[in-house]
Amino acid sequence: FAQRKDTQTIFALDANSRPSFPPIKPASSSSETNVWGTILQDTGLESIWVQSSHLQRTGEPHNSKQPFVVSVNKMRGPSSNQPSKIGEHQLELIDHVFTNGQLSQLVTSVDLKKKESVPTAPLLYESKEGEAELHLYPSSKMPSDHLPVVVDISL
Repeated sequence: FAQRKDTQTIFALDANSRPSFPPIKPASSSSETNVWGTILQDTGLESIWVQSSHLQRTGEPHNSKQPFVVSVNKMRGPSSNQPSKIGEHQLELIDHVFTNGQLSQLVTSVDLKKKESVPTAPLLYESKEGEAELHLYPSSKMPSDHLPVVVDISL
């Protein structure tokens, strides 16, 4: 576990929560928080998005020219189980890896064949319009709406 001094912890999850989600006050707590804040405060782990200088510890992007740091870039289609979200562009960072490993390095692509590679999270965009709308997932190259988060962590 993360609080033990003699072990290394890697906690990876699809949180369905971006770092900037508004804090809420859970019934079991006296203060407001969100998933990002709870993990950072309660475990002592650090986000690989922070270690790789994509986000600040607050969850805000480091680069104001590319404020959209994302692991999901999708638009729900007509067969969605969430009809109210059909046609809504989802550009989110909801997939996370937290660790107490001192050094981590994001892997920027995974080679499938000699001439083909799959992009990995995070993708960086200036806005939700334009370039982001041209590269929606899933696709024939990436059958998931979540890009893989691939990290080399020194333990």
